[in-house]
Amino acid sequence: MLNVTVNGSNTTPFTFWFTALSMMHKRSFSESTIGDDGAKALADALAKNSSLQTLWLKDNEIGDDGAKALGDALPKNSSLQTLCLFKNNIGDAGAEALATALESNEILQGLGLSWRRISPDILARIEARVNLVEDELKGLRTAAYKALLADEKVRWGRAKLMVVGKGAAGKTSTIRTLLGQSYNPDHDSTIGVELKLMRTRDWKERKQFGDADLGEQFAKCKYRRQDVAEGLLQHSSKDDLNPTESSRKSTSSRASMVFFDKSEIAKAVRTPLRLHIKKQADKPDEEISFTIWDYGGQEVFYALHHLFLTQYGVYVLVFDMREILGKERVKDRIDEIEYTKLASQEDSLETLRFWIDSIRLHAPDANIALVGTYLDQVPDSKEHEEIEHILDSDVLRRCAAKPVVLLNDEAQLWFFPIDNTDRDGKHNWVRSLRESLSKAVADKEFVKKKVPLRWSYCLEKLLSQDKDYLSLDDVERLATIYCHISKEDVSKMLKYMHELGVLVHLTTGQHEVLRQIVVIRPQWLLKNLSRVICDPSMNHMKRHKKKLLHQGKLPSNLRDALDVWSERGVASRQLLEWLWQGQPIEYLVELMHAMLLACSSPWIDDVDEDGDIVDKEGALLIPSLLQPVKNDVRTEALCGLGEQRALAYIKFKVLPKGVFQRFIASLIQSLPGLVGVRNGVVFSDFASIAFENVDMILETSGRRVTLHFKKSAKKSLKSHVKILQHCLESIDASFMRGNLGPKLFLSSDGSDSEDACASVNAFADATNNEVPSLQRGIRLSLALFSPFVEDGEAARGLYSSVTNDAKPFDVFLSHAWGENKKVHGKVRAIADALEIRGTRCWLDEKDIGTEVLDSMADGIDRCKAVVVFVTQEYMRKVNKGRTELDNCRDEFCYALQRVKPASMIPCVLDKEMVDMGTWEGRFGISWSGNPLYVRMLNGGQPDEVDALVWSIRQAIGLQEDATKPPEAAEHDDDAKKAEKTSVAADIAVASTNF
Repeated sequence: MLNVTVNGSNTTPFTFWFTALSMMHKRSFSESTIGDDGAKALADALAKNSSLQTLWLKDNEIGDDGAKALGDALPKNSSLQTLCLFKNNIGDAGAEALATALESNEILQGLGLSWRRISPDILARIEARVNLVEDELKGLRTAAYKALLADEKVRWGRAKLMVVGKGAAGKTSTIRTLLGQSYNPDHDSTIGVELKLMRTRDWKERKQFGDADLGEQFAKCKYRRQDVAEGLLQHSSKDDLNPTESSRKSTSSRASMVFFDKSEIAKAVRTPLRLHIKKQADKPDEEISFTIWDYGGQEVFYALHHLFLTQYGVYVLVFDMREILGKERVKDRIDEIEYTKLASQEDSLETLRFWIDSIRLHAPDANIALVGTYLDQVPDSKEHEEIEHILDSDVLRRCAAKPVVLLNDEAQLWFFPIDNTDRDGKHNWVRSLRESLSKAVADKEFVKKKVPLRWSYCLEKLLSQDKDYLSLDDVERLATIYCHISKEDVSKMLKYMHELGVLVHLTTGQHEVLRQIVVIRPQWLLKNLSRVICDPSMNHMKRHKKKLLHQGKLPSNLRDALDVWSERGVASRQLLEWLWQGQPIEYLVELMHAMLLACSSPWIDDVDEDGDIVDKEGALLIPSLLQPVKNDVRTEALCGLGEQRALAYIKFKVLPKGVFQRFIASLIQSLPGLVGVRNGVVFSDFASIAFENVDMILETSGRRVTLHFKKSAKKSLKSHVKILQHCLESIDASFMRGNLGPKLFLSSDGSDSEDACASVNAFADATNNEVPSLQRGIRLSLALFSPFVEDGEAARGLYSSVTNDAKPFDVFLSHAWGENKKVHGKVRAIADALEIRGTRCWLDEKDIGTEVLDSMADGIDRCKAVVVFVTQEYMRKVNKGRTELDNCRDEFCYALQRVKPASMIPCVLDKEMVDMGTWEGRFGISWSGNPLYVRMLNGGQPDEVDALVWSIRQAIGLQEDATKPPEAAEHDDDAKKAEKTSVAADIAVASTNF
């Protein structure tokens, strides 16, 4: 409570009252002597306020005129619940105005008046109205309790509103316009993502994350089932929220022990929206709760798209109309400084195409509203028609986006022009946009889906926690004990809410440290990532560094590390610990690894020319911080490969920014002993690497990734190409929903000309040892492709392995052969037992030696899961340093990236390795939580093999579940329960045949 004293009402400006009311939910101006004039100014502000809940005006010399002004304001206010006017000079005239106001204001629940000057009839009217509201609340609380007890289902009614576009296009200002907030010309470009929650009904920002959602659902349960609720109320006392005796008798013994937090229910139902829902009870469920996401337009954050661009919402794509029209056309309308900031027309159109492609990749069925800003400078309708023509021909047709773009029916345009500086409400541009956004999601299945009311109740309790994240154990404890959700359903609830973007919980295929944390406020995640990932362009890196140095008080011993991070894109462990102090560092580091936002620095333990270590253990390379390559560096690196080069390239239907950087991170992370950066040449679009004794260069341009190889007469490049292709396909599947459409092309002479290149598809049928080139009418001899294929059989094999994404094998068996092939003999016998039980295995029958690439490309990439036979020798090999050669380590690391930890099964062969607590180094930290652990200490007895078969089937089942949307996964639950019995029976039968 804040007390404010003002000396004299005549000098108190309106802006003071507006600012004062907008800052808090509670305000006290008691004993401030504001008088009638002050009350009138206060009433003007109150009429426009939507957040104030309590207002104390005790002892302020307010008379009838001031009370009348306040009475006029109350019907316009949607939030005030308590108004105290004790010890003022209010008589019948002022009280009459307040009584009349209460008849049309159903929000106010408490009104304090000094009764001596007011007639009993008027006081009775006021008291009756206030009591009516309180009775309504009591009934609603009781009905809400009953609905929770009955475990009723309610419409979800939530969606995301994602605002995207290039930096400085006006995204944040557009959001302020939608929310009816004042224009702020001085805000900085959004760095990261800014999260807001609001309601489409009134388009006002809600200060609390869960404000009104649960209360609305409670209210609907009551008013849609009024007859049931009233029947229950007849058997309960006026104030009792506990279950009645009759309801307890009709409830199961378990349910009779169920109780819910009355204070939580009371808080939810006091929402000012409850009676609005009563009025809407007989209408269709159309109202949507939007969570607004304001995305940073800087390129560096494109790598986060797969995390937060979802199909469960609608998009607003903001662009600057001046740029689409052509900045030269508006040069005389703006000052020179602003003119220089404008992008060219082609750059702006390219940005729009990029965003539409990204949205279509991650959310192919979501609607997009194109919003053109700066209507005040481009007001002419003829210019709007011209802009529409440009958008139609250069963006919408090229991106095939017309089916999902929202039409502006009122203006008959493909986009919505708006003026973010205009708040006078004369135009209908904003209203039309709001209506279109609401209608776009109203009929979506995920909005109409019925979910348990207890899920919403649990979400409200989660959001009410004074924390940004909770441990999974704490969430499960809260959900099971206080919300009475079964542990099995907690997993379903978290998966559903993660998919819809309400919270973040990473599970399938990820590291245990990620599974053990539930991020309640995604903005916390983005805020912390934004401290490490910062756009080098647009002065964001410069601003961020200055802030860290001067405001963040960066320790002096980290100043060099700050320069390395900003210039080379490498963050030391010490810098990360300082940037993320007080935060769960291991979670954030593992998240960046899992999302390929970072990888271990390729220069760890390397020594520079001065004899100093370049990067120490724990340093991360953040590829999105890398700068584009300069022409002289590119030319020098290509010349370093020599004149005899081989070339292949991978072309995509669409190639979003950030994919190439992820490609580099994936290679370094999955092949630590086989891939090294040459001479520090790694950029955002270019990298010179050594890949398993082959010097090569990777570069990207447009929708293509080109692979340049240094030719070697003794070295086949078939497996190199396959693994590179598979890495890109993995990124496509994991982060781009499989929509990139990569296609491989090989060159016969080291150039990328059409007459010298052939699609890998052409190698399927190499007639007369020839393949057709991309240039019709020209055929090329297979001999010209000798770095990649040796003959027709090899050509067909390359085609099959690259184009067929099927996984014909269930499991890859990874092991260290051991002395005298002793371990290999055991694994061979286990493989035979697995085959008898119907599990298809990949097992190398010879020590792979130097053919580790073939083993990985032809083995791991064709299997659904991996079994690691755990021995002390295997762990020792996996834990070798990056500079040491070891096939087991490379195989293990590649498997981690390709099939993910959750699909890797440790099968223990050594008694000394039974305790997972003794597993050390890279090997020890790589396993996902509670892995499908199997003991195999007796050489593969039937019960041991049966346990392994069960674990393999579980791993494959989890992998398949990960590809299903929440709705599909839910329908499979009953089938899975039945399958468990079937699996057990299958294993029992197989055991008798072993």
